[in-house]
Amino acid sequence: MITGNVAGDSEALAITSAHGDGRELSADAMRLYGACATRDIEQVEQITATNPGAQAELLAWGLITLEDQPGGVPGVRDPKHAVQRRVDDVLAAAEAQVALLRSLPDLTTQLTHHYEAVQLRVAGCASVYLDDQAAVNARLQDVVGGAKREILAAQPGGPRDQALLDKAMPRDSAALDRGVVLRTVYRDTVRDHGPTASYVSAMTNRGTGRSAQYRTLPGKFERMIIVDGETAVVPDYIVAESPPHAAWIITDPASVAVLSRAFDATWMRARPWMGQLRPRGGDARDTLGAYGPGSEGVRTTRRQREIMRNLCGGFSQASTARRIGVSERTMEKEVAGLKSLWGVSTMNELIFQYAQSPDCRVDDSAPAVGPAGAEYETTA
Repeated sequence: MITGNVAGDSEALAITSAHGDGRELSADAMRLYGACATRDIEQVEQITATNPGAQAELLAWGLITLEDQPGGVPGVRDPKHAVQRRVDDVLAAAEAQVALLRSLPDLTTQLTHHYEAVQLRVAGCASVYLDDQAAVNARLQDVVGGAKREILAAQPGGPRDQALLDKAMPRDSAALDRGVVLRTVYRDTVRDHGPTASYVSAMTNRGTGRSAQYRTLPGKFERMIIVDGETAVVPDYIVAESPPHAAWIITDPASVAVLSRAFDATWMRARPWMGQLRPRGGDARDTLGAYGPGSEGVRTTRRQREIMRNLCGGFSQASTARRIGVSERTMEKEVAGLKSLWGVSTMNELIFQYAQSPDCRVDDSAPAVGPAGAEYETTA
């Protein structure tokens, strides 16, 4: 904005800065502009001598020029053009600020995501999230290997890999030799798996010293490992789209205490096991092979086995339909197909035949692809 006129020593030129700093030209700069306009060399020299910054202000605004000016007096430029350039500058700056304001909500969302991720990992050092499988296994080995009093493990993944069992034997034996109590709950399907049975037999019949304790439980239960009542390792149920091997290392005393009680409840429901293989008969022809559709003797799909587990658990057809998310009509067709598969006509006969078949021992708790129990590489 320009106010006043330019006339000798009494001129008043006030130009509000549009350069983003919100300041007007100084009084000396406006006086200097007036002196340059009237070609008053004495006043130009006086103002410049007392306040060199006044000339710098006018140059920055584009109000004067020092090029090819006789007599050493700066030449003046049309203030309308100078102000218009400043207006253009401030409009551009304003547009940039508006764009920034519009981007702030999205920026806040992104920053909050990073902030909360850090809090999940380090808040009070109570929980640490790990999504790299090598990091999970390395941390787990450190936790289990450093046990002093007790290791509690709930492993619903099914039979153990032979290489993993060979690796675990000396570590778990060393823990037992230190006086560590080792209690493990496995999925019931391990009672048909030779390598796991041999491992458990050796660990429960060590002769001298402490022996490990094992139990098995049909159906689903939560995976966890708890060491010394101080540290727990559990799967991730928080981070969106986390990989299946992601885990939390928990050291919060209250959380670990609750998990320990949950483990004890699972332990009390499970049956003791000392490595005896389950007697095999009837059509159980696949029990030492890989569990899953396509194995010899297994005739059901993953969904059919889920239906049968619900029916065997005492749920009605209507309740089972709701639990797996299908209509009652669809459930009736599924059950009819299962009865036809075993050649029976009643629900009691169907449940009996399923309970005697290798299908009952298929482990569907692990992902549909990959070996059962591969999420955490430990047998403890």
